[in-house]
Formats: sequence, structure tokens, C-alpha cells
Amino acid sequence: MGYDATNYVPKSVSKDKLYKFIELLGFVHYGNTFHFYKNDEYKYLYGVWLYVDKDDNGWVCHTRTPIYCSEHDLKYQNFVIRQIKQYLGGYFISDNGKNRYFKVDDDYKSTISERGCYNAHFQLNNLFVNAYYLLSTHKEDEKIIKAHKEFGVPSSSVFLSNIVTTYIASIIENYFRDTYVALLTNSEKKEKIFLDARINNNDLVDISENKISIEMAVALSKSFQNINKINAYFQAIDKNIDIKGVLSKPYHRRNETLYMTLNRILENRHSLVHRLIINDSYYKEDIKKDIKSVQVALGKVYHKICDLYHWEYVNTF
Repeated sequence: MGYDATNYVPKSVSKDKLYKFIELLGFVHYGNTFHFYKNDEYKYLYGVWLYVDKDDNGWVCHTRTPIYCSEHDLKYQNFVIRQIKQYLGGYFISDNGKNRYFKVDDDYKSTISERGCYNAHFQLNNLFVNAYYLLSTHKEDEKIIKAHKEFGVPSSSVFLSNIVTTYIASIIENYFRDTYVALLTNSEKKEKIFLDARINNNDLVDISENKISIEMAVALSKSFQNINKINAYFQAIDKNIDIKGVLSKPYHRRNETLYMTLNRILENRHSLVHRLIINDSYYKEDIKKDIKSVQVALGKVYHKICDLYHWEYVNTF
């Protein structure tokens, strides 16, 4: 599902002229496929995909944005099909009909921070799917697992589960960093946080070359591998963002809160990466439960932020 449109360009237009024009619109070339995406204050979620083909009458340029695209994605798709029609000729057919553009609902005016927090949360789904898929494709005979237990050697299932833990820890770290950057962008405390930051010299060069924002450089100067530090970073932006408070509430009558779960996963990552300690009683069933817990925890954090700033909450899981 998505928004589809096809431009029919006269065959008098050369391939070289067509491709150069598409690239002038900001698209990156991958064979007969092009993609546009711009990191501009989180306006674009997917960007626009463009596919080039040819029939007896000339060139066929198909553009597409997914159903859950942002209004800026859709606006740019309208812009692209308009530009191709205007400067290269021909006509186009969209889902709405011949030479009819997509209607963009841009009545809701979101802030940079709101879009940034949504993007950080939106990206989580695909990341978790990768982990679930890896675990689902791994098969191991129960007899082999039992034999490994008897000899005290981690089975492939245990080893895989420990490795996936480091991946989940990276998801946690990157989610909080990206959300921190988004919130810092519009924070009233930004000036003080900037002055207190110890930005890496290489990141200062990247700032001068517009490769990263100052907010990202500040975030990169901080460690997001400790849940207590993460909580303190967000409290420095807004004391009402109490991650520990949100995640320390009882969850499914478990003794371990979601806050404790995140802390355990981050600690397990440190043990494996820095001390090569493998938890030999940690199986696929355990990591699957932890992935679900992390999904719930990060969803609760995002929900809390949306409630705090009166933003529209969209559950992307």
C-alpha cells in the first residue's frame, strides 16, 4: 500500500537527459532505481522512490511513497511528478487519476522535536523485526542443547541469544540518543547544555561541514550505555521527563521492572563486549521475552513524552 504515480515521458527525451534531470531533483541513482531523502529537521520519513522503465511510446517514470509517509514525503512526490511533466513533457497518472496530484493533509503543524521523537520511535519496528527474524531462522536439536549443558559449553542457541543482546542494547542506546537529540533541538535548556558539553574535535569538524548538528555532537559526547545516566540526561532537558519513574512501575506482576530490564540488558552487553562473559543459561525464549519488554519500555517512554508535550501519540509497533 502507498501512493503511486506514473509519468509518461516522450521518447524524444534522451536517457542521459532524463537521468540528469532526475538527479537534479535530488535523487540518488541505483541502476534504474532512484531514491530521494533529505535529513531536514525530520520532515521526511521515507523520502520518494522513483523507478525508470521504457515502453514503445517513451519513458515510464514510476514514483512511490509508502502509506505511512510524512506529509513532506508526499509533497515532494507531487513536486517531482509536476517537474517531470512540466520540463520533460508528457502526462502522469496517479492513484487519483490522470494529471491529478495527491491531496496532502498539512493542517497539523508539528515541531522539530515532535517529528524527531516520532522518527526515533518509528525506526524501532524494523530493528526489532531483524532480531526476531534472526532468532526464528536458527534451529538447534534439543539433544545437542542438552549435551552442551552437560559439558558446560554454551550451545549455539545460548551464544546467539547473548549476541542478539548486544544488538538490542544498541537499539536501546540509539533510540535514547536520537530522542535526546530531537528534544534538545527545541529545549529552553539548550544553551546551558551546549556550554557544559565536551564535544569531540572530529565532531566539531563535522559540524562546520554540516555533516551533523550541534545537538547530535552534544549527544555523541555522552554515553547512552547506562540507564541511570540516560535518565539524568533527559532530566537535564526537562525535569518532567522521568524515565526511571515511568519504567519503575509494576509490569505484569514481575519482580523485575522494565527499568531493571533495560539496565540488565545494557550490563550484559558490557560483560560480553568487555569481559567476554557469556550467560550460559540465556536461551532464545529468554531473549524473545526481553525484546518484547524493551519494545514495551521504549513505547512507554515515547507515550510519556507525547503526553507531556500534548503531541499526537502514534503506536508504530
